Amino acid sequence: MKQLRNYKGGQERPQFDNKTNETFESMKQKYAGFSEDALLEQLVEKVKSAKKNGTYNKAQMDTYINMLQGHLSKAQLEKLDNILRIIETEY
Repeated sequence: MKQLRNYKGGQERPQFDNKTNETFESMKQKYAGFSEDALLEQLVEKVKSAKKNGTYNKAQMDTYINMLQGHLSKAQLEKLDNILRIIETEY
């Protein structure tokens, strides 16, 4: 029989190394007061700039997205999917 003592509900969330955790915390603090529209605007500007100067790395973006997915609600995942569609098709 399966042990339920350590069950956390749903899928287990990925564990990050200290550097990744520090980066997420730093970003969270930096953008804490931003509205959703302001965050989207910042993201789009950063992606446009990176694509323009040749530093945009889709594989790295996919890695970050995969790491984040386990930490997001269904609604957040849907928003993220829409944002990614915008980034990939319009910029």
